[in-house]
Amino acid sequence: AQVHASPVTMSALSASAFTATPVARRALRGAKPPRARAAAFRVNAAYDSVEARRAAETERVMDRTQEIHSIEEFEAALSLAGERLVMVAVESEEECVMSDDAWAKNAGTSNLQFDDNACRTLSSSLARIAREATDVNFLRVEVLEGGRARDVAKALGVTKYPTYQYYKNGELLWQHVGAGAGAQEALSEGVLYYGGAGAQGLRTTDYVTEVKSKSDLRDFIDSCSMAQPAAAGFDTGIDVPCDKQLAIVDIGVDKDAPAGCLHIFPAVLSLARNTVGFTRWARIAVDSNEETKAIAKEWGVDSVPAFVFMADGKVVDKYAGADRVELMNRVLRFQSANGIRLPQRTTPKRMSTAEAKEIARAARDRAKEQGRRSGW
Repeated sequence: AQVHASPVTMSALSASAFTATPVARRALRGAKPPRARAAAFRVNAAYDSVEARRAAETERVMDRTQEIHSIEEFEAALSLAGERLVMVAVESEEECVMSDDAWAKNAGTSNLQFDDNACRTLSSSLARIAREATDVNFLRVEVLEGGRARDVAKALGVTKYPTYQYYKNGELLWQHVGAGAGAQEALSEGVLYYGGAGAQGLRTTDYVTEVKSKSDLRDFIDSCSMAQPAAAGFDTGIDVPCDKQLAIVDIGVDKDAPAGCLHIFPAVLSLARNTVGFTRWARIAVDSNEETKAIAKEWGVDSVPAFVFMADGKVVDKYAGADRVELMNRVLRFQSANGIRLPQRTTPKRMSTAEAKEIARAARDRAKEQGRRSGW
């Protein structure tokens, strides 16, 4: 369903106006005391502010979403997108399948469950993704009875709604069918994996190197992370010699990627961001070209996702799987085995009893001046 700003209801308008009218309030029996009335006014003002912000955000999302009404418009949108990721939402207000399958050809046919609320919730989640992933193009096909959009859905091979497809360079890479409990996470992971776009303008390539050739791989292996200063709240920075740094390559595929490739990538990005100076991360899509296929073959990779760990130019470990905890543990085991100390959070200085008593006394005095009771 299309995302709309939530209108301010008449009851909300009435409540706001009523709170701001002292004469009308005093006429009521049992009127609220001044402090309660002020609090009510603040709540209404905050409500209006939130509604205005949501309306502005929705407007920005609508400006970035291209409505598709014909196959010609769809092909034009793909052509104009160039190398950007294109996410296509094929939705219908007449149907909301509660399946949760990637590449499901018969999603929902074995257990036809429909839940309009689930689709509305998912549409709100897509609005958030659209706001944050500014380097991704969003298309929307709304299938209505008798409309041409149904022909577009048929041309895209869509038979159940909602279906979400990801295209790059005009090629369909991955799709998700259904609005089940895992849909929101799957769609976010898809945008991160294929579009390289995260929340608040985060770019995955700032932390994970894209390897598309043997030359790219050599450059990555020969590189060295610079020393990192101590971050706020930590006791020290990270300064690890190049030959002790761990270089990890995430091996996956682009087309028809297994769910595991998408599921583990947020953990890859998180580890890459939090271990800068100790680790270096890269990713290879085996199906990118012949060189990437050859790299995977040389490493004996026969399933994805897979990870190859290197130190000082030599392979020191391999892992095939999508367990986020296991991936983290392998990184930490290498760190421990090589005597590398990672920064630790500094212990906050605890105040003295005298300082605590002074703060409590000030709180009591403040409450007394305001004519209210205090638990201090």
